[in-house]
Amino acid sequence: MKKRVVIKVGSLAVTNEAGGVSSVKIRALVAELLALREKGFAPILVSSGAINSGRALIKRPEEKKMMISFQQAAAAVGQPLLMRAYVDALEALGAHGAQILVTHEDFKERQRFLNIRNTINRLLENDVLPIVNENDTVSYAEITVGDNDQLAVMITEATDAEKLILLTEADGLFDKNPKEADARRFDVVDFREDFVGVKFAAKTSVGRGGMDTKLKAVRKLTPLGVDVCIGTFLAESPLSRLLSGTGGTLFKGNPDRQTSRRKSWLSTMVKNDAWVVVDEGCAGAMLKATTSLLPIGIRKVHGVFRRGDVIQVKHRNKTIAVGITEFDHRELALVMGKKSGEISALIENAPSKVAIHKDNLLIKADI
Repeated sequence: MKKRVVIKVGSLAVTNEAGGVSSVKIRALVAELLALREKGFAPILVSSGAINSGRALIKRPEEKKMMISFQQAAAAVGQPLLMRAYVDALEALGAHGAQILVTHEDFKERQRFLNIRNTINRLLENDVLPIVNENDTVSYAEITVGDNDQLAVMITEATDAEKLILLTEADGLFDKNPKEADARRFDVVDFREDFVGVKFAAKTSVGRGGMDTKLKAVRKLTPLGVDVCIGTFLAESPLSRLLSGTGGTLFKGNPDRQTSRRKSWLSTMVKNDAWVVVDEGCAGAMLKATTSLLPIGIRKVHGVFRRGDVIQVKHRNKTIAVGITEFDHRELALVMGKKSGEISALIENAPSKVAIHKDNLLIKADI
């Protein structure tokens, strides 16, 4: 059986900085993806670039509040242009590709999650390259994945891939901005590393992610036993180079791979910018007695999320657990600090007496 590897490419790996699809970049990428098959790999591509492919064709609004609709329209125009370039490059080499557009909701709902997984399985069995992107045209704050680094994490978990490769401008993780002369690149990083002291460079001019979002992806996958490589797309044969260990940074996965699908799903589905902050007593009770998270112990609600989303539980600026919330962010802000008996007076037909049930809670760290 071929080794499954997820490859995520940023916008500038497949488009021009001024906007528009770069057929030259895509032909080179496709050629290397197909070459991986001959080396025993089954590649799955997560491709950014839809918005940048189409933004030159959509008039940029003057009002900031219209930027979301501008990006959605640009994605609607750019996605077929991007896919046409992929299809043309694949057909020139006698191969085929398939488009898969998703939102965060598709991974949260079990049947839709299984449909994604089964579709990708069938495509790989038939040597068709899966090309995945977020459906930016319909996404909004509550259901967006947020960035394709996070999407790549979710696809890696859903398909049981053993490795994730993130292609970006920087050739891996450096201790400071790689453009500085004395910047030092890390060759290999252990899964227990917390990246304290690393100074992140800014994200690219057209991308939504940066090194920070990539390290969040690393933190979700390596504890589960999945290796993650980060390296530059500017090098010749960037994928072969990273897989041979001659460039970039390799983040080693836990040698004891996570076998619980429930726990790995929770770990990878958690929203990066959604969390609650709990007090000392609540944190201690959760960690020592594996109890549910009660609203009375919550001191702060951060971010936008809906019922059923996987959010973080923080204490002293540290994520101690993740779990499926029983309330959306507005409801949780209403009931935080309240006793369970007070919830029904604040929320009509309240769905639960707990914020996160213990069966849907995954402890991540000690206090």
